[in-house]
Amino acid sequence: MRTYFRLLGFVKPHMGVFVLAVGCMVGSTLLNGVQTGALIPLADRIVSNRAIPVPDWLPGWLAALAGWFNSISPGTLLTVFAVAIPFLFLFKGIFEFLQTFFMNDASQRVIRDLRQRMLDRFVGLSLDYHHRHPTGSTMSRILYDTGIVQNSITEGLTDLVYQTFQIILYLGIVFAIHWKLACITFGVIPPLAWAMMRIGTLLKKLASQAQVMMGQLSSTILEAVTGIQVVQAFVMEQAVRLKFAAVNERFYKINRKIQKRMNFLTPVTDTLGAIGGAVVFWYGGQAVLAQELTLGTFTAFLFAMMSLIRPFKRLARLHSTNQQALAAAARIFEVLDIEPVIQDAPKARVLPPFSREIAFERVSFQYEEQPVLRGVSLAVRRGEVVALVGPSGGGKTTLTNLLPRFYDPTSGRVAIDGIDIRHVALGSLRSQVGLVTQETILFNDTARANISVGNPAASFLEVVDAAKAANAHGFISKLPKGYDTVIGERGELLSGGERQRLAIARALLKNPPILILDEATSHLDAESERLITDALERLCQDRTVLLIAHRLSTVRLAHRIVVIQEGRIIEQGTHEELMKASTVYRRFCELQLLDTSPSHGTRSQEHAWQPPR
Repeated sequence: MRTYFRLLGFVKPHMGVFVLAVGCMVGSTLLNGVQTGALIPLADRIVSNRAIPVPDWLPGWLAALAGWFNSISPGTLLTVFAVAIPFLFLFKGIFEFLQTFFMNDASQRVIRDLRQRMLDRFVGLSLDYHHRHPTGSTMSRILYDTGIVQNSITEGLTDLVYQTFQIILYLGIVFAIHWKLACITFGVIPPLAWAMMRIGTLLKKLASQAQVMMGQLSSTILEAVTGIQVVQAFVMEQAVRLKFAAVNERFYKINRKIQKRMNFLTPVTDTLGAIGGAVVFWYGGQAVLAQELTLGTFTAFLFAMMSLIRPFKRLARLHSTNQQALAAAARIFEVLDIEPVIQDAPKARVLPPFSREIAFERVSFQYEEQPVLRGVSLAVRRGEVVALVGPSGGGKTTLTNLLPRFYDPTSGRVAIDGIDIRHVALGSLRSQVGLVTQETILFNDTARANISVGNPAASFLEVVDAAKAANAHGFISKLPKGYDTVIGERGELLSGGERQRLAIARALLKNPPILILDEATSHLDAESERLITDALERLCQDRTVLLIAHRLSTVRLAHRIVVIQEGRIIEQGTHEELMKASTVYRRFCELQLLDTSPSHGTRSQEHAWQPPR
């Protein structure tokens, strides 16, 4: 129940709309009571021409109304009811429409807030969470799980309130008319409650399995869609179909079990209700024949008792729906309760503008007990471009990921101007760090919007200047709508080189003092590489740069080269120094199939780094 009450906590901000819905439910319930009460004068006064019985417990205004009915002729009373019944149903219909509208509105607001909270949590979670959980599972929790919860609020909460009102109303009527007969009727409730609880427990387990299956379905679809080029190139269509079919079949079987158990409640409640109805009909019929009850009173009792069946059936089904919703809510709250590994310290300070040095001090890092960095110490002075080279898996990317605090070191520290970055606000740290990755991430928006990510407040002229500096203005101008052209999901309408130049323009517009470049020129043709290298050279000017390099064309941008292997710095120096002293670096250069003469070296000669003045 704790999960359910926590879920209802999301209703609190929208209590006004919820109260309106409840008010309409009260009005609709009262009109239902009027309909049931009208059966007594219809049957007793009009059909049998007998006076309507007036019990002593009846309130004065109702006793007076019954007396008025008894004072007029059956024909006149028939006309009164003929005129009143359409209005009765009209007002009841209005109340039912409004209660449905307001309750749907409240549930939509709750799900809107819940989805927003989930997305806010997901984007705030550290990279380690996203690397451990498939994207499809994340999408399933935001869309599928919240959809189940929405159904629980829209239908479940409505039924919980409205059907409860109905039960209270009709219970009051049947006990007021004949309490002994009512007690006999409710002998069917204990077995019905047991069936509800038993089936609900099974449904919660099955619902959890179904939600896991939905996550696998989403992941399978996402893999097939995002990797469609590879799927078709390697003739994997049949394998993809079979993989999806297997997961889809398991999902179908689980949902079939869920529906079977939910639908089982209908014949159970119908049968038990029929048994109770048969007993009441026989017992009440005997009372009417013995003139202990009037026909109208018994008809009203029978109608009220039969009217109880639907609310009980709805509440029985509600229990099943709520069990599924609780399983979904548990998965939702599991995410909302996760505390990001990387977050601001309690008294985090704003990082002052970078001015002197970045220092990695005896930094070690391990991922799931697998060592990645081992006691790395590296100082990078302001304005210096440092290239990180070495075999794949050596720890180059991990080292750069520590600087914007995508991860924290297992031991040691990263400091900027002598300040441990774990003690500064994340926003102030990352605002001073730019990033251009090998796998360019662009958004399904216009070229202008993608560049403006670096500085949303930038003017159009500033966007154009950044694009020109990144050698991107030419191809952007040729797009159908220029800078207002939507470039497609992940920038699929652009070539690899064009996407990289757009990313460089984004970094230029942000204008950060610290820059991380994760091999932005790999897998490109010579012309694209030339354009991007030229743009990178502009980007590196007057900035402190950590450059992960796999090609000599990128290495030449650096003032200093650091060779990393198996999580350790094994050599560092200029191109010429390393060619003599480092076999790892020499092997790196040989694999480039390029001339390794000094003319292709780093800026250690005429472009050597000088301390800022």
